[in-house]
Amino acid sequence: MVKPEERDRQMDETFRRLAPYYERLLDVQTLGLHRHWRRVLVKSAAPHAGQRILDIAGGCGEMAKRLSGPNRQVIVLDASLAMIKVGRAKGLADVAWVAGRARALPFPSASMDMAVCAFGIRNITYMDESLREVLRVLKPGARFYCLEASQPYRLFRPLHRAICRYVVPRLGCWVTRMPDIFAYLADSLVEFPRREEVTRLFESVGFIAVGRRSMTFGSVCLHWGTKGPS
Repeated sequence: MVKPEERDRQMDETFRRLAPYYERLLDVQTLGLHRHWRRVLVKSAAPHAGQRILDIAGGCGEMAKRLSGPNRQVIVLDASLAMIKVGRAKGLADVAWVAGRARALPFPSASMDMAVCAFGIRNITYMDESLREVLRVLKPGARFYCLEASQPYRLFRPLHRAICRYVVPRLGCWVTRMPDIFAYLADSLVEFPRREEVTRLFESVGFIAVGRRSMTFGSVCLHWGTKGPS
């Protein structure tokens, strides 16, 4: 079993190498569907003026550019300096960039009006500790939205496993010419906890009004939870 610190190092190296290709890779591997899934998150979150929004594992700013707007600020937090560099080069208005890990968020308690994480939580070490940190920095009544790959409905699972094991790595290699990276990424898609387990994890760390919405035959799920009153 890989130690947590070693996993962090592996993740840092993986995304250092992937950063220049990441956005194209998303389009190829999801057939562009990630854009639809992100739009669903934004519609559910309904960001508005005056908010301070934390985008965890925000990478190149794919969510930040959809969440930002006049009189509100999005803060992208990511452990990969290479991904942050790609994102900052876009010159997104009202977006700040912070290097850090989700399990030790460098923000005061009750300082965020909303938090999101899109396709990043399965790469985070110490998921339960990270969720507790998210809960800490949210204001009472604020909500966390987490968009992530999930286990599809039973009928589609054999096809989904085949796609994750064989198609996704090949598409990744075609885009990046780095075959060694994609064994982990394919495994992470298949091994990520089922949606019911994620719901229970949200509840166990203290979120209330926890819910979820499955999309695309269950292969992707939008989870959410609210911070209760202090």
